[in-house]
Amino acid sequence: MSRYLFVQNQDPFTEVRTGAQFDLARRLAESGRSVTLLLVQNGVTAARQGAHCPQFDALAAAGVNVCADSFSLLQREISPGHLKPAVRTAEVGMVVDALLDGDKVIWN
Repeated sequence: MSRYLFVQNQDPFTEVRTGAQFDLARRLAESGRSVTLLLVQNGVTAARQGAHCPQFDALAAAGVNVCADSFSLLQREISPGHLKPAVRTAEVGMVVDALLDGDKVIWN
């Protein structure tokens, strides 16, 4: 079965295209695929506690593994303790690992 890694670098509060990517990731997870979402750059804003983004919040409930790049968090002064419970920190190097493992990587 295919594994998917979505990389989201756009702020979902200012870029409407992120909603389509979140929906695609959710639908793939709901169909039984292994899906991970890595938030980088301004994409990490949706991971903050208190951030209201229904399409993002539906991801974890659908079984999507949600990660936030630790360097992007540091740049935006968001501490890991201020992330939503379903979000874990990760390094952007996981993209290279996914490519080497044959995962389908989709970068937005």
